[in-house]
Amino acid sequence: MDRISKTLVLCLLVAAAFAGTAAAATLVIGSKSLSAGNAGVTSCGVSSLSATRNVNNGGLVTRVDVGAIPLACSGETLTVTLVGASSLSLGSGTGVIGSCGTTCSASITASVTNFGVAVSATNILKFSFAVVGS
Repeated sequence: MDRISKTLVLCLLVAAAFAGTAAAATLVIGSKSLSAGNAGVTSCGVSSLSATRNVNNGGLVTRVDVGAIPLACSGETLTVTLVGASSLSLGSGTGVIGSCGTTCSASITASVTNFGVAVSATNILKFSFAVVGS
């Protein structure tokens, strides 16, 4: 009886593995987003970003401005996470990186204003950024 149980369990594991592989084979890679599979991911040229924060009279962060974003990132989504002690996320927000007309030559800026919660400027130790294609 023990041998039959082991054989049955082995057959179930093999069937589950094949089902998982078949399901993964049906996933596709979109033009600007990666759904599944192996593909090279290109950057719009962001190597590093810097930010300044605006604080209201109550000491809460109201806006984070990110500058020196490469022109190639125009139209992409910028995510800013406010990070506190122990690398804890205090809040995050997103904004669409605007386009540049004739006034800028090498880079553009973006602002994020809604972080989901009120965050005290004194608790922020650093910012975390992500630029994601749409």
